[in-house]
Amino acid sequence: MLCRATSFFIALFFLAENAGFFPVTLAATSHLTATNLWWSFKPLSHSSPPLLEGVEHPIDRFILEKLRELNLRPSPEADRITLVRRLTFDLTGLPPSLQEVDEFLKDSAPGAFERVVDRLLGSPRYGERWARHWLDTVHFAETHGYDKDKPRWNAWPYRDYVIRAFNEDKPFSRFVQEQLAGDVLDPDDPSPVIATGFITAGPWDFVGHVELPITKKDGLIARYNDRDDMLMTTMSTFQSLTAHCARCHDHKFDPISQKEYYQLQAVFAGVDRAERPFDPDSATWKKRRQLLAEQRDFLDQSNRLALIRTQTTNPAIDRIKTEIKTLHHELANLREETATNASPGNGYHSAIAASEHEVKWVEVDLGQEYTLDEIRLIPARPTDFPDTPGFGFPKRFRIEIASNEKDQKHRLVNHTAADFANPGDQAVAFPAGRQSARLVRVTATDLWKRDQDYVFALAELQVYAGTNNVALKASVDAGDSIEAGRWNKTFLVDGFDSRRRLSASNDEAARTRKRKELEVTTLERRRMELVDAVLPEEHRQQEREVHQRLQSVTEKLAGLPKAQKIYAACSDFEVNGQFQPARVPRPVHLLARGDVQRPGELCLPGGLACIPGFSPVFQLEKPDDEGSRRAALARWITDPANPLTRRSIVNRIWHYHFGRGLVDTPNDFGRMGSLPTHPELLDWLAVWFLENGESLKKLHRVIVTSRTYRQASADNPANHKSDANNRYLWRMNRSRLDAEEIHDAILFASDRIDFTMGGPSVQEFSFKDDHSPVYDYATFSGAQNGRTRRSVYRFIVRSVPDPFMEVFDCPDASLLVPARSTTVTALQALSNLNDRLILREAEALAARLRREKPEPGNADSSSVAPARDRTPASENVLRARIALGFRLVLLRSPSPAETTKLADYTQRFGLENFCRVLFNTSEFLFLD
Repeated sequence: MLCRATSFFIALFFLAENAGFFPVTLAATSHLTATNLWWSFKPLSHSSPPLLEGVEHPIDRFILEKLRELNLRPSPEADRITLVRRLTFDLTGLPPSLQEVDEFLKDSAPGAFERVVDRLLGSPRYGERWARHWLDTVHFAETHGYDKDKPRWNAWPYRDYVIRAFNEDKPFSRFVQEQLAGDVLDPDDPSPVIATGFITAGPWDFVGHVELPITKKDGLIARYNDRDDMLMTTMSTFQSLTAHCARCHDHKFDPISQKEYYQLQAVFAGVDRAERPFDPDSATWKKRRQLLAEQRDFLDQSNRLALIRTQTTNPAIDRIKTEIKTLHHELANLREETATNASPGNGYHSAIAASEHEVKWVEVDLGQEYTLDEIRLIPARPTDFPDTPGFGFPKRFRIEIASNEKDQKHRLVNHTAADFANPGDQAVAFPAGRQSARLVRVTATDLWKRDQDYVFALAELQVYAGTNNVALKASVDAGDSIEAGRWNKTFLVDGFDSRRRLSASNDEAARTRKRKELEVTTLERRRMELVDAVLPEEHRQQEREVHQRLQSVTEKLAGLPKAQKIYAACSDFEVNGQFQPARVPRPVHLLARGDVQRPGELCLPGGLACIPGFSPVFQLEKPDDEGSRRAALARWITDPANPLTRRSIVNRIWHYHFGRGLVDTPNDFGRMGSLPTHPELLDWLAVWFLENGESLKKLHRVIVTSRTYRQASADNPANHKSDANNRYLWRMNRSRLDAEEIHDAILFASDRIDFTMGGPSVQEFSFKDDHSPVYDYATFSGAQNGRTRRSVYRFIVRSVPDPFMEVFDCPDASLLVPARSTTVTALQALSNLNDRLILREAEALAARLRREKPEPGNADSSSVAPARDRTPASENVLRARIALGFRLVLLRSPSPAETTKLADYTQRFGLENFCRVLFNTSEFLFLD
């Protein structure tokens, strides 16, 4: 029997459904008409602004008509200082300079405000500001997230692409298409390749992709989760729909079926997040693409020919195959036998290097001088990483010996001129020529590439004098070393490789293994000879031609300039553990209740059927070409008949100007989202945007030049009673500066802001690449170049956010953030008084005030910056500095009472503390 609560909720559900709160059932989706459609799926209405006497601006007509209906009165225009500060922060994320304020105050000619708008839209600072909004929306960051939050050193080009796109006023449809499929739609232009960083902007499960194969349940779940993030980001950003809610069942509120969800997943079934080569020069880019395509073609031909060779047989060949199989079985047993006595550690591991050419060294002190016969390097094969034979073995290196620390080292082995083949699991032995030495040093000059960085590692270093390993338990020194977990310098001479004890019996097993491997090699060679005798000459000739062509293409690729790397959407990349390219799109099945162990119907790429008259079917000439799938989705989203795309973007722009969108759920235009307060205005803006070339700069201009935007933010008690939340815009919304604006405005006031654009992000933390990386803001010295650059160029870590930015509500980059939350807390006040940024820039602002208002008789007092202004030369100088500080930070002059109070404060506590007070005022932190 149902409990009372259950019965109540079932009854409530049916009441709600009958009352129209829930959508029509998905089974009836094909019968949707314009009369029963939810508002966001209806075609755009082409209505004209209402006619109101004396009101010229179309936006004001819509707003005023609604205010009159509700018996609300609009607010007067804000004063000029408020207007220029509001506008400059809105369009550039920075305060205006004193000169810009003065010029605007003096400009009494008609169109003065519009001229300021045009100047700001033409500034490169505009792209930096609005790119930050976009990066919130797509949850861009430069680490993977999840439990192994590894860095993405080459993600920053996408950020720079977004900045350029806003500054160049790229038409919005082109902007969308490039981010989804720019590499396909314009393959000869390298720039749109960077744009596909949109697809890879979100978090990525390193363990689920690199350490777990797709054949395992958790590995398969990771792949489905990854595509879910791509789909969610795309549909939330461009369509303002929660299509991802249909993963386990048909959408509960919107007409989106589970099948349509998996059709959207199928769009991304062949693409991954990975490093891909990139050439800024279009000619080099085109040549590399051509050669890579040829290389793939020849590799495919070579594989097909090799398969024929493998399948060729006769009795003699079959006998050899049987012998080889037996030997492989014996080798496997030998490896099991020698795997006893597990190693306590992996060996020696250098510190992480950003370049393969950094020099790393490790040295063994034998304790006394020996006559040396042989030096052996045992490659690492760590047990706590993906199975990687030859881990960290240097590409180029040298071995040197010396009798003591003072003697010049003698070069015994030199492999620095050419790459040394990675030995995998095989020990590498070098004769020592009976030379005498106490010290043995191995120096790596070209390091082994790991992920996006470089290392030098060895499991064991053995030094033989006769049959004795005199390096066992010796003292070890190194240029640098990771001393954590299974890595330690002492493990280099502990008598173990990364996995087992190195004993005499193991040496015998190694010799046996080597003998059997040689037998396998001999038998393989004999098998090839027999196969050659059976294969026709045409086949062998074709093999030779393909090999020659493949070699030629490879040499041509090697001759091209070294490619840059970008983290972007990629279908062809270097294999990393279990993470490998799909080559052709992976099959995507409709999963019953979202369970990967319950696959159903195979789903092909497609869109949504909830927009009548707009086909969700993708016509693909090459269904197995993953790029054509993304291109089809890009065209479907940007089709002029799709009303969601333009409604979504104009609502976002409105939201960032007014603090709330016409629909105040920017990522959800479905039934669980809000209704538009001004639906006619929303559609008018969407149509106007489409008809004006989808220019975002023009859209900004039409919004900010309205009287609605220029209203004062002061309260009106009568209006407040009817519309306390100001949903109908009878005044301007007051807002707090966001974290980036506070950071940049402080640097701007101190005159230390660095306007260098583009390039790798600024890391304001100490970094240690470990099994799980460490990002430490507390120990960062602050000495790195670029610390005064704009905050849009800071390196964003998902798992460990910047403490100062986080306290001012900088969002979690693992989440899509269409609208930031705004809080006011005591912790913000403490941070804005005591953070290192504040202390540093307060000193810089104080130095500026002394420099621009020097003591009488001292033209430059900036070099004298005492902690306190105990005895100022004159009261007038102090008052002048206070007045200048007010203008630089608050854009106004202080009142006489403020000057008197702050003069006394500054005399007692110093000019630096006066600057800290200014930075902590509500007037500085809030925007009217």
